Amino acid sequence: MTPPDNSPAPLGLPNLALSIPYAEGLRYAQYRLKMFGRGDLKPFCVLHELPYTTIVNLKNGNLKTEEPRLLQRVLRSLNVATEIVRNPLEAKKQRVLFPSQEAMATFLDQLKSFDSSSASLDGEQHIVARTHIITG
Repeated sequence: MTPPDNSPAPLGLPNLALSIPYAEGLRYAQYRLKMFGRGDLKPFCVLHELPYTTIVNLKNGNLKTEEPRLLQRVLRSLNVATEIVRNPLEAKKQRVLFPSQEAMATFLDQLKSFDSSSASLDGEQHIVARTHIITG
C-alpha cells in the first residue's frame, strides 16, 4: 500500500553538527533585513506574507520573545534553506539546522563578513564621534 501524495515525508534524525544557535540565525536575518532600501521591506513582507510590523521589530531587535518559526520563514524568504529544531539536551533552546555542511559554511561565511563589516563601521562611527567631541 502506498501513501497518498500529500503525506509528509518521514522525519529523520537531525544532525546537530549542522546547526547553529537561534541567536546567530536571528543576527543574520537582522543584517539581511537591514540591507533593504527605504520602502523595500513592506513589499518584501507582502510578497512573502510576513507580518510587516513584527518583521520591523525583528530587524531592529525589538522582539519581546524568541520567534523561531518567524525566523525560519524569514530565512526561507531570503533563500536560506533551514529548519528549526530543539536541542534535546536543552529543551527550550532552538537551533537553526542546515541541509548540508556547504550550506552552513556559506551561511557562516556571510555572517562573519557581516560581523566584520559591522565592526569596522562601528569603529568608524566611534572615531568620527570621538573626533567631533575632541575638535568640537
